[in-house]
Amino acid sequence: MSKFVIAVVKTTRFFAFTALFFFAIAALGCFVSALPVLGSIGPLLVSPFGPWISILSLLGGIWVFCRWRKFGKWHALVLTIFASFALLGTLFIQVQQIAVASRNGVDIDVLRTLWLGQERHASADAELQVYSRFEDQDLPLAIYRPAQINGPSLAPVLIYVHGGGWGGGTLHDRASDMRWFADQGYLVISVEYSLSTADRPTWNIAERQVGCALVWIANNAARFGGNGASVALFGESAGGNLVLNTSYRANAGLLRAMCDGGLPHIAATIAGYPIIDALRMYQNEDLIAGPFARIMTSHYTGGTPDEFPERYAAISSGTHINPSAPPTLLLPGLADHLLPPQPVYVFAEKAKAAGIDARVIAFPYGEHSFDQRNGSIGSQLVRAATLQFLAEHGLAPVK
Repeated sequence: MSKFVIAVVKTTRFFAFTALFFFAIAALGCFVSALPVLGSIGPLLVSPFGPWISILSLLGGIWVFCRWRKFGKWHALVLTIFASFALLGTLFIQVQQIAVASRNGVDIDVLRTLWLGQERHASADAELQVYSRFEDQDLPLAIYRPAQINGPSLAPVLIYVHGGGWGGGTLHDRASDMRWFADQGYLVISVEYSLSTADRPTWNIAERQVGCALVWIANNAARFGGNGASVALFGESAGGNLVLNTSYRANAGLLRAMCDGGLPHIAATIAGYPIIDALRMYQNEDLIAGPFARIMTSHYTGGTPDEFPERYAAISSGTHINPSAPPTLLLPGLADHLLPPQPVYVFAEKAKAAGIDARVIAFPYGEHSFDQRNGSIGSQLVRAATLQFLAEHGLAPVK
């Protein structure tokens, strides 16, 4: 055997051993979320790639077990144990996630979770329109027309507001999700808003800009096949905060849009792992997520909670709970280190007490952005649960 082949074999063996060890550590991080760093890395890997980690752990476990039986190497036995833990741990996590989906009426396509390719990138399908300007910059919308319009009926409108800590992201985020919802029969419109920076807080700007986009959509949706009187909002993280605040304030007549015109009635709001309590977010003590949380909130508000307590209260969603608010679906991750789920439960209970149909579907072992990989269990759950929720509240497309 040539030296080159020997080197390749040794390198492959090293990476295989390392991968099995890493898979076990990732599974451990899911079960012990308080572990520094690992508690975040574990769910970040297992939520999108759990099925493949299980398969590779099984194959790797068989391999190292055979090596142990043949050569009696102690490290092969240790790696067999690691592989077994990774396999059983990730399988257990996926069973729990699928069970939550099933309890909420969502069937998970297990084969779909193995797909590692990209869905057709749909941003090229979007039609860009400018709904307003701010500081000499256009504020655009990305419009995804429904796959077909059945008869004279107009499609319900699903409006998406992207996340990114109020200071990142674009209206093209989750373009494949937007195209998917459009293919289900919705007119989908993704909204851009001015992003905050260290020198430009936008806590009193972003919500009013989203309100302006709502005015534009109410007046123009019919041109693109949509019903401007049948509107729902969808957003995640900071976008979840914006859709909650704008929809609750709009329905109560308390939102002052940054342009003239009437706001549509919001029939439903869906918020994935939303920022609910800005003060709690700023006080996040997690080793990795905490510094990012403080940067995001201080840039958006212009300072700390001690400097601007009224601003932190104004952007916290619980402030805006009122009986006119739309039915609300909340989708937190139970292993979210940036936005732990407890404020979501508190918010939901207060909303229910105000007479709002507020529902929580919590994703087990889900870190922040648990649904970002298309085809994953989290992605399938969020898509299907959103469709069901919209249909329950009169926003199903005409077949």
